[in-house]
Amino acid sequence: MDKAFEIQKKARDNVKTLHTYLTDLQNWEIEMKRKEAALNGDLEQEIPPVRSKVKRERPVQVKQKPEKKIVASDYQAWEKFDAEKACEEVDMADIGPVSLDSKKSNKIKTEKLKEEAQYEKERGNSFVKQEKWDEAIACYNRAIELVQDDAIYYANRGLCYLKKDSLHQAESDCTEAIRLDPTYVKAFQRRASAREKLGSLRAASHDLSEVIRLEPHNMLARQQLECIKNRMGTKGSKSKSSPTTPPGETKTAPEKKSKIVELPDSKTELSPLEKWRDGVHENITVIKPVKKPPHLRSKRALKHITIQEIPLGRAIDKSNDTNNNKSTNVTLAADIQEKMVFNVNEKHKESMVVPTNSVQFMSEWKYLKGNDRARGDYLSIIPPDLLPSIFENALESDVLSTVLRTIHNNVDRFPHSVAAYLKNICRVKRFSALAMFLSAIDKELINNMLKHCRDVENLSESEITDLMNKYEL
Repeated sequence: MDKAFEIQKKARDNVKTLHTYLTDLQNWEIEMKRKEAALNGDLEQEIPPVRSKVKRERPVQVKQKPEKKIVASDYQAWEKFDAEKACEEVDMADIGPVSLDSKKSNKIKTEKLKEEAQYEKERGNSFVKQEKWDEAIACYNRAIELVQDDAIYYANRGLCYLKKDSLHQAESDCTEAIRLDPTYVKAFQRRASAREKLGSLRAASHDLSEVIRLEPHNMLARQQLECIKNRMGTKGSKSKSSPTTPPGETKTAPEKKSKIVELPDSKTELSPLEKWRDGVHENITVIKPVKKPPHLRSKRALKHITIQEIPLGRAIDKSNDTNNNKSTNVTLAADIQEKMVFNVNEKHKESMVVPTNSVQFMSEWKYLKGNDRARGDYLSIIPPDLLPSIFENALESDVLSTVLRTIHNNVDRFPHSVAAYLKNICRVKRFSALAMFLSAIDKELINNMLKHCRDVENLSESEITDLMNKYEL
């Protein structure tokens, strides 16, 4: 029995605790709503009404008699029922009674009317896409009845009248749209089309000029204006905008007298600067830049032209040279390359310094790119036993290939033995991994250098076998 009482007591305590918790939660929710309303400015304090003897005007509410519901079986009444009118009454009923001094209700009503007009405009646009001009005009009429200060509705209705060839109505609608919005380009264009069909070419040209002023990149308006100007030039007095001659009088066109204008002599002497620019009396081909906008430039690949420096006062015979003659270009390129090699050797051989790290070596090595002889001179000043300390972990496979190729091409110009270079290169860290990436050409060069070491430097067979194993030949 004691256990049963304990269970009942615990259940009652739990119910009280739950009730207290729910009450606190409800009070907290009410307090949060009140604070939120105070922050938003919508707090309504419960204040008793002000006592005043002045009578306030109350909004007049017209009592409407409840309409009789139509019986479901009364088909004639349902045929006469106006569903759209009933929907409008329901929408207006949602707004509620408008008080005499309520600006908020007027704003809501205006927004409601704008939404309804926008809906009618969208319906009219769908009818325009289907080329149902009468239905579209009816929709735009309802939109204008709801909102009378929107230029888009008038311009769209003017487009429908223009498609139906009701030109005067189209012109009046576009004029009204321009009055409401003087920067509406479509209204100007549609009024110009209507006036062009009516024959008022001058007025149409004014409208198109205004379009071009508002939109300078409107190519359609420019083309239409050009056509109208051509018609005005060919028709002359036949257009309605130009003055007409009274009946019975014939207007004779004035005779056009041809003028003889003496053109100046086209042969003018060139200044010395212009002669030098054009290469006059010189056996050279002058290449001039062509300035074209991007959309007029050729899409083909550019032609490579070898540029050769010619000393002042010296001419090169190009009598046998043609655009397709590649041998001359090759010889010229070879001559230029030899001159470059000679200049590099003379200027930089004396200034070369033995590198202490891989960064110094790579900067000079890249600078001498393409000049195998200069690279050979650079390697010749480096003692072979310093190569492992210079490269350390920075030797790459492509650099190793170029070093081996340079040693092979300059075998007779090294003060040290070729075998010393090959042995010290093997001492560089991670060389075993680099040897795996040697190409067939690199291995052929190494074989030639080993043959040179055997025949010229008298290297023993055991040392040659050791080098072959290290280079994985």
